[in-house]
Amino acid sequence: MGGIGRFMRTAARISRTRYPGFVFGLPLSRHEIPVFMFHDVETAAFARDLDFLQRNNYRTLGLDEYLAARAGQVRPGRSVLLTFDDARKSFGEIALPLLRQYDARAVLFAPSYWMQPPQRSENDLFMSWAQLRACVESGRVDVQSHAHRHALVATSRQVVDFANPAALARFDIYDWPIRCVEGQDEFGKPALGTPVYRASPLLSADRRYLENDDVTRSCRDFVDSHGGPQFFVQPDWRSRLKRHFDECAPASPGRFMNADAFEALVASEFEQCRDEFKRHLGYAPHTIAYPWHLGSTPSLQLARRSGFRTAFGVAMDYGAERHRSRLPLPAYGRLKCDWLQFLPGEQRASILGAVRRKVAGFSAVQHLAH
Repeated sequence: MGGIGRFMRTAARISRTRYPGFVFGLPLSRHEIPVFMFHDVETAAFARDLDFLQRNNYRTLGLDEYLAARAGQVRPGRSVLLTFDDARKSFGEIALPLLRQYDARAVLFAPSYWMQPPQRSENDLFMSWAQLRACVESGRVDVQSHAHRHALVATSRQVVDFANPAALARFDIYDWPIRCVEGQDEFGKPALGTPVYRASPLLSADRRYLENDDVTRSCRDFVDSHGGPQFFVQPDWRSRLKRHFDECAPASPGRFMNADAFEALVASEFEQCRDEFKRHLGYAPHTIAYPWHLGSTPSLQLARRSGFRTAFGVAMDYGAERHRSRLPLPAYGRLKCDWLQFLPGEQRASILGAVRRKVAGFSAVQHLAH
């Protein structure tokens, strides 16, 4: 459900992307400093990237040096900025030792909510605050903000799917919108049967739809009473669950959060992150990497109000740097780590091979609800 729509939206974003010339085999432009984005890393792949950079005489910059270079205050020569999102355990276990081995620097963007002491099984995926402190103390890693919750919110009454075993196995914990149940927000992977509404990243959305939790509980109970996981073995499970939802929803419609409450929710992404960093690391972050893509203008204004001075987007925002002067914060685009080996140098990668891999893996990057 919703797969074609997700495909079309992602294809549209790709068509608007403006990649730098080096991706297509051209030399780096004068003073160009490519920024690469990693998530989970594997030893062989990341070691290959660091070896490529070292062999071709690229320096890896710290965040302050990168920002100074972009402001024209220093000229670091042939260099790159390596950034890591989410603070997954693989950063501490794999990336940090390799950074030491290759005498390299990186920036780690941490979503502060998920760094808290374990309260749920998903926390096994992420680093602890103590591990983040060790990164800071290493002198090789600048730890900054990846917002607080890294959240999607429902923006429409439209249901695009229901939580089912196949989707739960396929989609990351961040791909599930927040649910409001019994007055409390739920994060991460939901219970089987939970309706999934059309959603957008919180920091890019202009509103939030609050579903009626009676409907959510009724759908969950329906699945539980019809076999739990075995219910989804039946070929007509989706139509049966949708019928049940349609019977419940007209009597218990949801509502949209009012504008002031929504603004407070967005602001809390920056305020709570700032407070958690101060509490656990002893400083307030000054740079934020927006989850998914660069946030809305109002969210950038709220980030600035909370003390942030710089923002990063992702690959889709690389072309937005041209409009940076019109934004509330200086904003920089990033390229996925796949493109690092396209930098000028010995054993440079080919664009044709990359296109084939991108097409082959396209369906794997479609998000569930947006």
